Amino acid sequence: MKVGILGPRGTYSEIAARTEFGEEIEPVTYPLITDVAEAVEDGEVSVGVVPVESLREGSVGETLDALAWLDVKVKSEIVVEVDHKLLGTKDSKLNDIKQVLSHPQALAQCRKFLRKNLPDAELISVTSTAKAAKQVSKLRKKYMAAIGSSGLADLYDLKVLQENVQSGQENETRFLCLSKEDSEPTGDDKTSVVFYTEEDRPGILYEILQEFATRNINLTKIESRPSKKALGDYLFFIDFEGHHEEEPIKEALEEINEKVATLKNVGSYPKRF
Repeated sequence: MKVGILGPRGTYSEIAARTEFGEEIEPVTYPLITDVAEAVEDGEVSVGVVPVESLREGSVGETLDALAWLDVKVKSEIVVEVDHKLLGTKDSKLNDIKQVLSHPQALAQCRKFLRKNLPDAELISVTSTAKAAKQVSKLRKKYMAAIGSSGLADLYDLKVLQENVQSGQENETRFLCLSKEDSEPTGDDKTSVVFYTEEDRPGILYEILQEFATRNINLTKIESRPSKKALGDYLFFIDFEGHHEEEPIKEALEEINEKVATLKNVGSYPKRF
């Protein structure tokens, strides 16, 4: 089974994919989250696994944009415990480090450690934790380190310079499995939608949310993203309990569709948390 992941090999996206589908998958790596989603849309891979939300840094905007604009559905959600390590070359020590590479969210999740222990280090953002480790491994400079999982140390022949460098002990990331179709009802599901009101007037969002409240549909998440049309113009994303085939949800979405300019059902899938 071909599964698109954020590359290179060894990312938390790959860990999430193997958690969901087992060790027998054939991972196909892509440099950007958008590339993974487009590969699903174009049929290059059966499914793609991308991060959507971290406990400490919140939502991943690139993933939300892909859900809004590309022809993909959410088939399942996966929660992975994130345990960041500081990784360096075999001959490096903590006090050698002058540059730290990682994904922007990983750097943000480790800011307290970095501020305290490497206050003068240059922080360099790359597209994934695995790309950071691969680059440190390739260049073999004592002053360079990467932040990522312990598995990257084995994969790229690096040494763990420091364990548990994230702020706080609890750190989880939610991943989405993207496909061309969503999942059948299980009786314990979640649905994601995105809508655009176009009309900007008092009470419009209240009227939309009321359609859920009057039918006792529990919302689990609501947030906005720029529509990319004008400053101050937004799309709205909502997650709620239930499957889009359930009658109350059908009714709510039909009513909402009459109130908004566009409404997209991003998918219904088994609720994992």
